[in-house]
Amino acid sequence: MNRALCLATPLLLLGALPLMAQEEGAVPEQAAEGMKAAMGIGAVTMDGQTWTQIALRPEIPIGKLGIALDLTLYFDSDGNIRKQDWDEGKDLIEKIYYIRWGHKGDNLYLKAGALDDVTLGYGMLVRHYANTVEYPAVRRVGGEFDVKLGGPQVEGFVGNVRELDGPGLVGLRASYPVIGNLRVGASFVMDGNLYAGMADQDDDHVPDQLDRFPDHNDSDEYVLWDDLHTALGDGELWERMKESASYPGDDWLDNPLADYSKAEESLQAMGADLGYELLPNLDLYFQAASFTGYGTGWAPGVRWRPFNWLQAGAEYRNWGEQFIGDFFNRTYDVERTIFRGDSLYTREELLKDAPAMSGLYADASASLFNLITFSAAWNTMKPKDAANAVDWNSLWGDARLNLAKVPKIKELSAYYNQVGAEDLLDIKNEHAVHGLRVGYEVAPGALMRLDWRTTYTDRNGDGEIKGDAEENRTFLVETVFQLK
Repeated sequence: MNRALCLATPLLLLGALPLMAQEEGAVPEQAAEGMKAAMGIGAVTMDGQTWTQIALRPEIPIGKLGIALDLTLYFDSDGNIRKQDWDEGKDLIEKIYYIRWGHKGDNLYLKAGALDDVTLGYGMLVRHYANTVEYPAVRRVGGEFDVKLGGPQVEGFVGNVRELDGPGLVGLRASYPVIGNLRVGASFVMDGNLYAGMADQDDDHVPDQLDRFPDHNDSDEYVLWDDLHTALGDGELWERMKESASYPGDDWLDNPLADYSKAEESLQAMGADLGYELLPNLDLYFQAASFTGYGTGWAPGVRWRPFNWLQAGAEYRNWGEQFIGDFFNRTYDVERTIFRGDSLYTREELLKDAPAMSGLYADASASLFNLITFSAAWNTMKPKDAANAVDWNSLWGDARLNLAKVPKIKELSAYYNQVGAEDLLDIKNEHAVHGLRVGYEVAPGALMRLDWRTTYTDRNGDGEIKGDAEENRTFLVETVFQLK
């Protein structure tokens, strides 16, 4: 599991609750009637550049239909608008954050656009998947549906409709009541090409993280320098050219260009589950899943909701070799392709080296006295017999205060999350993200949000986080205007 752990580099982590469920700019679904909107002024970093943003984010309900828009303008330091957001017809489609019919839990629920939280069945394969993790830098247009036909139920999702020719990530689950309160379900999840999600802003088939010239075609640049070298030979003039700031380097010019235009790697998984309502608000279940060509896992569990303000659950998890549960999670799109230096891996690599493991999972959420809301989940997995494998521990937590009666301070919340860490007490590792958010009312209807977030990167590969250079601190300031 050591190699698998090294490849896992989550930015936002599985199980993150409302605070982490939406990236900056995300628009939550509104169950209440009437149009609601927020106007935001702040800054965001995209493509390595900081932009000032002015955003209007309304959701317009029309009966069961809901349309959420993201009307955002990004300005550079010279006051110029980010033109690539408005220069093509498809850009108008991207201004729709999502369109929905009904709400999750209705007999008919449809949604297209941003997917903030998708779980299939009891979550053995797909748990809290979101296609908005990199929003707004990366915009994915997905789809989700849930149809209940009396007893039968069919649900599914598409991570990004632009990858349907791959296809990209798709999932489907069907369930049916067989005897009394006993229900059986089956799931299928597939990523038709894990390479399809690589960022390539200049469309030259060289991923941005390997691209020496990310703003234009590397092949054109290669031909230019190769022709120049041929014309000048290896004389003094060529040596002078090599000293120029624009020279790409001997290694780049002497080796074939990276080309991932024909790179393909697919992954499929199937699952089955049984659920039984033992008592009202108390469900027992058993689920099992398998990746095609890899291993199998299973987990019995219980879900309990004794009160409206409290719910909890627990599972015993048993993963065979080459199996990882909750595989398609909130960080999936970030970890789909993983770069280490000049090497590129896919998330499938995690399965190849995963040892057999077993352990416990538990989660709980509660709202106490309308004062504090908290959610937490914990998972500990220990290897069964692999001598070189390490523990796989995960912890997620989120707490927020209801400050309705506190003057000026309207929001105070904190979160800590890490997935797949060897030691939960080691808070500084590549698998951790933690932060604090404060909302201050500067005027009636106007809120200033301060968001501090920290992640970690083992830049020198020594297995430890040391120094400020390996800490990634993000500080976001945004002014939000509530419009009614």
